[in-house]
Amino acid sequence: MKSQANFTHHFLLPSTQMADDRFTDALIYLCRHNADGAWGFVVNRPLSSSVGGLLAELDLPVTAKAMQTLAMDGGPVRPDAGFVLHTGQPDYKSSFVISENVCLTTSKDILQQLAFDGLSHYLLCMGYCNWGRGQLDAEIRAGDWYVCPADLPTLFMTPFDERLKACYDKLGIDLDRLTDSFGYA
Repeated sequence: MKSQANFTHHFLLPSTQMADDRFTDALIYLCRHNADGAWGFVVNRPLSSSVGGLLAELDLPVTAKAMQTLAMDGGPVRPDAGFVLHTGQPDYKSSFVISENVCLTTSKDILQQLAFDGLSHYLLCMGYCNWGRGQLDAEIRAGDWYVCPADLPTLFMTPFDERLKACYDKLGIDLDRLTDSFGYA
């Protein structure tokens, strides 16, 4: 089934009827969405591990800033694999453009930049989220997700615990006024 819309560079927000507990209160940034499926990263769930701590495990030098920057729980698929969402150009071996100023890099050459604070805006995500052909489209049609255009301030600068609410607010959704059950009067 062909996707009705391309939600690459959009956020997914769970609706009140989301049945999968893994996505409760998760804000997902979609990197790809097409007829073959979709994938992206949870961008509001920091891990207890810092970027610097993960880099130190790879014997890379780290700065104080990297030690203070938390890595993200990017999703349930391959949680041992790291992916770097960042602003700028696709200047690394395994980089590709997601939107005008957001790239994803999976190669080790970007880790040197992280070790020396060479990127101004980035998220190191451990793991990712994945949907097969037509799966996300069906979930959106069923009302499991709200879709919100992504923006750089929310993706990289808004505090983690405020990102989801910022997107609900952007869509004009007040979760305190929504319910997932129906009643009769």
